[in-house]
Amino acid sequence: MAQLIQMRQRIKAIETIKKITHAMRLISMSTHSRVRGQIPILKLYTQEISELFHNIRTTVPQWTNSVMYPEQSPDANPLLILISSQKGLCGTFNTNLFKEFEKTISNESLKKINVISVGKKAVDFLRKKKPKKIIAEFPDLTVRNFTDISQHIIDEILQTKTIYSSVKIMSNELKTFFLQLPRMVSLIPLASKTETAVENKQSEEDYTWYQDKKELLDQLAPQYVSATINALLLESLLAEQAARFISMDTANRNAKTLLEETRLKYNKLRQWNITKELTELATNY
Repeated sequence: MAQLIQMRQRIKAIETIKKITHAMRLISMSTHSRVRGQIPILKLYTQEISELFHNIRTTVPQWTNSVMYPEQSPDANPLLILISSQKGLCGTFNTNLFKEFEKTISNESLKKINVISVGKKAVDFLRKKKPKKIIAEFPDLTVRNFTDISQHIIDEILQTKTIYSSVKIMSNELKTFFLQLPRMVSLIPLASKTETAVENKQSEEDYTWYQDKKELLDQLAPQYVSATINALLLESLLAEQAARFISMDTANRNAKTLLEETRLKYNKLRQWNITKELTELATNY
């Protein structure tokens, strides 16, 4: 009888877990669908800004900017932005990201790097690593506040007196719905003249610019940086929701299988106890 009670409690626990994983799966898919609609628009905007900036940049090779093209070496005062998830239960989403981080950046190198952590998992991870300086921490990363986080990061890069020798962003990229891979994006310094010429193979058109091209570049550069940061944050959110859906879907199916097996064992044990009791009654008479 005690074993039957334990199995009944186990069945209730599995049913509760199944309900939770099912609910989280639906929430993840709903959030993913909402975010996915914003990605094409933001990517198109980022691409147009990038192409416009680089096209004008090729016509004004003498243009310089102390923030976008720092004169100091890249290792002098670097900044690294690590974007993870706010919550767990998303499979290997954070694990693969942190493995790639440790593979790319050694503990000795990290002591010379300023960091900004986005997402609670990244905040906890970087606190243990003890980098040169933690510039800012944003543990809550959601669809509602990612623009605010982006603005804080942009202000830190462009508005403060500190000039960073390089700015890199590490986050997860959504390759497919079932595959999320970590990547490192170099934001500052911007693409060099040779890289710009290679990347932008477009037909040369004669534009009439009523404003000075250097002034245009001064205005476009911050927009280019802002659009890139927004796109990376939103894509990380999209990848997180996809990873969580896959994880919760797998957990839900495993709970369903385990529930069926446990119920079968319970019914067998209950039937065995009934048969045993009937046999004892029959032998007494």
